[in-house]
Amino acid sequence: MPGFFMNTNYRLSDYKLIVFDIDGTLVGSSHELDTFTRNTLLQLHELGIPFTLATGKILPATKEQADELQIRLPLIMANGSVLQKRNGEVLYNISLPVDITRRAIEICEKLNKDLVIYIIDQIYIKSMNDNIHPIYSNVSSGMNEIGEWEKINNRIDQVTKCLVVDIENQQNLIEIGNIFLQEFEGRADIVHTSTKLVEILPLGVTKATAVEKLADDLSISMNQVMAFGDYDNDAPMLSAAGLGIAVENASAAAKTAADLIIGSCEESAPAKFLQELMDHYA
Repeated sequence: MPGFFMNTNYRLSDYKLIVFDIDGTLVGSSHELDTFTRNTLLQLHELGIPFTLATGKILPATKEQADELQIRLPLIMANGSVLQKRNGEVLYNISLPVDITRRAIEICEKLNKDLVIYIIDQIYIKSMNDNIHPIYSNVSSGMNEIGEWEKINNRIDQVTKCLVVDIENQQNLIEIGNIFLQEFEGRADIVHTSTKLVEILPLGVTKATAVEKLADDLSISMNQVMAFGDYDNDAPMLSAAGLGIAVENASAAAKTAADLIIGSCEESAPAKFLQELMDHYA
């Protein structure tokens, strides 16, 4: 809708980096970029405005969209634990302390929780089941069923995050999240990244810290960053950015952190917002 988002306080020329969350922000239930969104973001290349993606996922689950958008900057993976180029080159990664990973495994084994462990650009599970599959059904590579956690002992010092999946009962996630908080307070961050996931992340590592590193590498300030997001794990990034934008379907935490709330991802609101800024670009 022309003029729906437009506010003369916002000028595209004020921003030297744009960062997009993916699921729930750029893509909806289809998990695919719609044509309008793809074409709008590709116009950013023509205008010389760098942009990238910031996601909780790994590169194999993100590369198709990154390729579609011809992303030239490093991608922010695993909620900020990994900064990686489309060609797979890892620029940096931050790992969980080994004892935290081992304790998370013990807790999940005892409570019969579906644990998922991320190591750089690989995902490890004991076995695929009806709870895990809906979350990872679109991951065509990088998913490893290993049967027993002992099989990752030689890489356990490289774990970038652990998470628990529960697609049926959010209360179960709140409870396990509280257990993680009691166990790891002050040593790791516990973040609910959707209504179906709770994650254990390296302490102090967020999408915001990765954006700050990227901005520093580009010699720009955070005031020159525009960021889009929809959930609690996006809140630090939205708060840190010069312009943090939450979609209408965003969580309360994301909306509180944002400077602006636009339409929903299902309405292609980020692309519509950018298109209006492009129409007034100078």
